[in-house]
Amino acid sequence: MPLCFVVDDHVDTREGFAEYLRQSGFEVQTAGDAGELRSLLADTTPAAVLMDVQMPRVDGWTLTREIKENERTRNVRVLVVSASVGEGFQRAADAAGADALIGKPCDPQEIVVELTRLLDSQTAQLGKKFQALTEIQTPRPA
Repeated sequence: MPLCFVVDDHVDTREGFAEYLRQSGFEVQTAGDAGELRSLLADTTPAAVLMDVQMPRVDGWTLTREIKENERTRNVRVLVVSASVGEGFQRAADAAGADALIGKPCDPQEIVVELTRLLDSQTAQLGKKFQALTEIQTPRPA
């Protein structure tokens, strides 16, 4: 059961996404702002973060960059969910290091599908790295 943090300053949105993810098999913790997210990240490394962009004080782009620039959390998948999605937002998502971007309003199932895709691709990449490492360390018969 992968752990996902849901970060959104709107309680109804945050709790709605969190409940749907729980029902879909995710373990979920929530944060309403940057301080709460930073506290969660100090203690736990999730598999993924569902990140709102438009939040007071510290926006989701800044938080995404913090996650991706931190050695311990750089492999955490970040799915940005925003009401304002367009060409500029895709560039901003790429610049921040987000792994994917979905526009609001959206069907919560779309979020589950995208998170699953991101986590499956991460697992596949880790498998390839492990296989390559194993091949390097395993002597071949003479």
